[in-house]
Amino acid sequence: TKIRLITRRGFGFHTPEAVVALAMLSLGGSRPQLPGRDPRMSQ
Repeated sequence: TKIRLITRRGFGFHTPEAVVALAMLSLGGSRPQLPGRDPRMSQ
């Protein structure tokens, strides 16, 4: 599953919270705005 692949990637993280945050960013529906990007200029 996707969670298992994320946990394999997360072995370098120091805390389990970092792996959970990566899973939430990867599988969650929200897309945070990246700094320096103008949302009006999206393609």
